[in-house]
Amino acid sequence: MFFVRRSLIAALVLALVLVSAFASCTSKTPDVIASEAAAELTLETLNWTIEVEGADVTSYSRADADKHELSKMIVSMLRSCDGTLGVEALQNSFRVDGINLYEFLEDVGRPDATAVTYYGVDVFHKDTSFRIEGDLLKSDDVKIGWIMNIKNVLIDSESYVGVFGASSLKDFESCCWVTKIVIE
Repeated sequence: MFFVRRSLIAALVLALVLVSAFASCTSKTPDVIASEAAAELTLETLNWTIEVEGADVTSYSRADADKHELSKMIVSMLRSCDGTLGVEALQNSFRVDGINLYEFLEDVGRPDATAVTYYGVDVFHKDTSFRIEGDLLKSDDVKIGWIMNIKNVLIDSESYVGVFGASSLKDFESCCWVTKIVIE
């Protein structure tokens, strides 16, 4: 009986040591890790709407975009730890899933658009706007995307949807968090 009790106590102590070691390595306990995983935003749990001006509709939602098959694209954006584009700037590439800009323009009734200006927040959380004209409006290299790296939405997003140019478009100004699109 004494040996069984000692073995049970040893097993319990070992379990506590393992849980403590795991929590100290990750700085998170298993219940916190499980809670964060449950709260993770994925394509299945995400809903978003963008304000639209200059089209037949005044907003565009994920439900509208879901009528299309998602396409994938590798995009690049400059990122920086200190909020400047100095020496610390890094070119960050990732995969975005979304729809082509021209599909969006067809959906809102403006396939004849001559320019699109999108407003939002850049990677440094500053208000910004960018304009697209010409061939880029009909290019497969410009997407409205909301999923990155296969399953997760854009990290720390404010609207969960962005306008992105393929990595091959060196001067394209991607915007991580689009809140409004104005069509001319």
